[in-house]
Amino acid sequence: MERSKSEYLEYGLLTIAALVCFLAVLHIFTGQYFWKHNVYNTYALQADSWRQGRLDLGENYSWLEIAEYNGKYYCSFPPFPSYVLFPFTFFFGSNTPDGLVLLFFNVMAVVFLYKIAGRFRLSPGASAFCTLFFSVCTNMTFVFFVPSVWFFAQTISYSLAAAAIYFALIGKGGVSLLLWSCGVGCRPMQALFLPVLLWILFQEERAKRPEVPWTRLIGDKIYWGILPLIVALSYMALNYARFGNIVEFGHNYLPEFVYEHKQFSVDYLANNFRMLMNFPSFSEEGKMIIDHFGNLNFLWVNPPVFVFVAVTIAAALRGEKKTAAFGVMTFVLSAGYLTVTAMHATMGGWHFGNRYTNDILPWLFVVSVMFFSKHGRWVKWQLPFAIWGILFNVVGTVIVYNGL
Repeated sequence: MERSKSEYLEYGLLTIAALVCFLAVLHIFTGQYFWKHNVYNTYALQADSWRQGRLDLGENYSWLEIAEYNGKYYCSFPPFPSYVLFPFTFFFGSNTPDGLVLLFFNVMAVVFLYKIAGRFRLSPGASAFCTLFFSVCTNMTFVFFVPSVWFFAQTISYSLAAAAIYFALIGKGGVSLLLWSCGVGCRPMQALFLPVLLWILFQEERAKRPEVPWTRLIGDKIYWGILPLIVALSYMALNYARFGNIVEFGHNYLPEFVYEHKQFSVDYLANNFRMLMNFPSFSEEGKMIIDHFGNLNFLWVNPPVFVFVAVTIAAALRGEKKTAAFGVMTFVLSAGYLTVTAMHATMGGWHFGNRYTNDILPWLFVVSVMFFSKHGRWVKWQLPFAIWGILFNVVGTVIVYNGL
């Protein structure tokens, strides 16, 4: 047992080292670097304004997505990342060390993915491989290493989702739901995946107390919702204080949504679904043309989706009802997420790939490792997808960041 723990620790440290090396290479090829101040982090400006006792930003920043309301200028994104940066403003003002904070969440993501795999008793090597496959071999590559406002929030959300899943698996419902509520404060559509956590938590409680009625199981753990509720109320209070609406965090007050078109509309669905599944175009020389505003098939940039679908089908065919049911539920929620996403006007803006679809990855991960826990020999079949994912995303990321 001691040797096993030592081996898990060794592979865990190697997984973190592999992530750091990967990010270092991306920094070298793009010139971003963790210690550089990022002028596109509105969250730092917002956090520093709070420190100064002001809810608005005090001025307009023409290069940022700024909400204008009643003659004042505000951050137009969900607020939780500013909660993270707020303590740093007492030492750095608005020049917070965003890159190092982002690195912390990068490491946090792979640590909890690795711990999820270990929780399902995958071998240390398989746990490390699955973790890296669902992180650096995906379109998270584009957002993982640059603390621009859009990517900063998405990376934090990804990390918090992985942590929330892990704590649900070990029965820490209060911590799990708290982390989930923090993730919703980065990417609101993460709220759709609450049933996944509740399902895991219910299964854990049912296994501990099979004789207790389900109504009592829920009633006994109602206190788990206290801290998440407090976090949610903080969002609502902040939204109301700024915009007079508890669910409005500012995006609807961006100039393009005030004067030109709606932020969400069913009219966007048809075109955005085409963007989700779009086949890339090629030059006369046979070179793939990189679109700097997405429009690339999300299955090409996120190959773990193939694995998730394959293992869910395999579980159903093999009569593994628990894994299959979990997979179907996650599939339905992910499809719902993608549908809501496809109703958004921008579908991610400037980026390589289809970054909005990254938000489903931690939830697909838990289904995949659940299946591999019973069929460890199948883990190796992810290798071709992993090679495709890491090369495709690294090359595309370097091209877009360098404006090639």
